[in-house]
Amino acid sequence: METYECEICGKKTKFPTTAVKVEGAEFKACSECTKLGTVIEKRPPAQTGKAYGSPAQTKYGAPAYGSAPKAKPKNYFAGLENEIVEDYDAVIKKAREAKGLSQEDLALKIKEKATLIKKIERKEIHPEESVMKKLEKELNIKLTESFDSSETFQHRQAGGTTLGDIAFVKKK
Repeated sequence: METYECEICGKKTKFPTTAVKVEGAEFKACSECTKLGTVIEKRPPAQTGKAYGSPAQTKYGAPAYGSAPKAKPKNYFAGLENEIVEDYDAVIKKAREAKGLSQEDLALKIKEKATLIKKIERKEIHPEESVMKKLEKELNIKLTESFDSSETFQHRQAGGTTLGDIAFVKKK
C-alpha cells in the first residue's frame, strides 16, 4: 500500500495529499494542513491502462508512474550554517557609533544608500548577504552565528524534510 507524507507537518497518510498554497509557497498537504492555505489543485483519479486495470504505460512499455527509483533526499539545510544574529540592529548601531560614523558616512564607506542603513538599524529589513559582509568588514563585527545543519537534516532524513522541521506554523 502506498503512503503519502504531508510536506508541512510530516504526517504519513494512506490518502493522497492535496496541493496547497500557503503564503505564496506550494506544498503537498494532508487533510488537516490544507486548512492552513488555499487548495490549488485537485488530484486527478489514478490513470489505468486499457487492460484489466493495469497501470498506464509509457511508449516503451515501462510503467508511467511510481516506478522510478527513489532519489537520495536533498539536504535543504546545506549552505544555511550561518544565521543572522537576532539583535543585528543594535550590533550595527553600536559599532557604527563607536567608530564615530553617522548613518550617511557608513553608507558612503560601504557604497550603499543611507536609507538602507536606517532601515537595517530600525530592524525594518534584514540586510542581504552582500551588505552584511560589507558591514562586518567595515565595522569589524560578526552578524552571523553558526548552527549545525547536518544534525537537523539527519533527524528527518528517513522521512524527508518538512516545513514543520524548519518553521513554526501559526494556526489561525
